[in-house]
Amino acid sequence: MSVVIGNIISLLASVLMTYSGYIKSKGKFLIVQIVQMSLSALSNFILGGITGTIINLVNIIRNVLCYKNKLNKYSIILILTLSISLSLYFNNLNFIGLLPLLSTILYTTLMNIKNIKKFKYLTITTMLLWLIYDICIMNYVSALFDLLTIGSNSIAIYQLKNIAKK
Repeated sequence: MSVVIGNIISLLASVLMTYSGYIKSKGKFLIVQIVQMSLSALSNFILGGITGTIINLVNIIRNVLCYKNKLNKYSIILILTLSISLSLYFNNLNFIGLLPLLSTILYTTLMNIKNIKKFKYLTITTMLLWLIYDICIMNYVSALFDLLTIGSNSIAIYQLKNIAKK
């Protein structure tokens, strides 16, 4: 029963994540993402994914700081330190439990990439890590959305390469 409930909550989070892509205001985008990450944290918790829960909760803090224009290199270091220490302490899934942490470290440290193709590759890499994690904790809805995100970014890279050839 917990798998069904976790996946229903995950569906709500995934719909919000998809919806956030259409929002034009950074402030509204961050607020919707905060709600989405709250639902994702709850879904991960129900499905036994403690490190996924931690990463989503810490990313809420990151988004709140960003919303208040207080996200700087010091807060990023604090966020990464919090993510690393809590994930290592509470990890209940061995190597699999470290995948959300690795994804967050990669994304947080490299998210300022200016080259759009490199950013798309970063997104694909981080989503692959979440895909493996989501499958392992039976978060099938999130896994499907991970695949869709990987696919849409792959298509975008292909299109960007074709534009560059012209």
